[in-house]
Amino acid sequence: MAGDDKREQILSAARELMLAQGPRATSMEAIARAAQVAKPTLYKYYGDKSAVFAALVAELLVDLNADFLAALAGPGDIATRLTLAISAKYAAITRLVGRSPHAAELMGEQERSPTPQAVATEQAVTETVIEALKADGIAEAELLAETVLHASWGLYRRTTSPEVFEAQLQLLVGRMIGHARRH
Repeated sequence: MAGDDKREQILSAARELMLAQGPRATSMEAIARAAQVAKPTLYKYYGDKSAVFAALVAELLVDLNADFLAALAGPGDIATRLTLAISAKYAAITRLVGRSPHAAELMGEQERSPTPQAVATEQAVTETVIEALKADGIAEAELLAETVLHASWGLYRRTTSPEVFEAQLQLLVGRMIGHARRH
């Protein structure tokens, strides 16, 4: 089996285990067993459980970033595009962890020890939003971008359904951009 196939086999097993059991209860031994590889093979590809988790996060970030950028570049005014982009970002997260009883633990793990790629992706998202707001003539684009992105994270973490999140996000972005245009 080629190295990329072996990596995917390991990540697939790790993803399923971490979603089912949570990252703390998932051991390297369990990942090796579920991936049907020897422990030395697992350690050849991933030095520890943190490296496995980082690889899973990296996969998520590729989808998240692509979905976000596509929505932000789409049709509509800046409020509509930003709402759709943020919604797409969180939809990517929900596709991965939303079905897990350990979703909060998985997201908390990333918040406690963010991977360098996650930090870079968040910075890129913020910079992209700032540029989109500036291109639309919005004053204080940096402050507005950070406020909207941080507030949307809070809404996502506390909202009970995707429909409620969409409505709250639309209200948040629309009002904040409307306020920024008036001032």
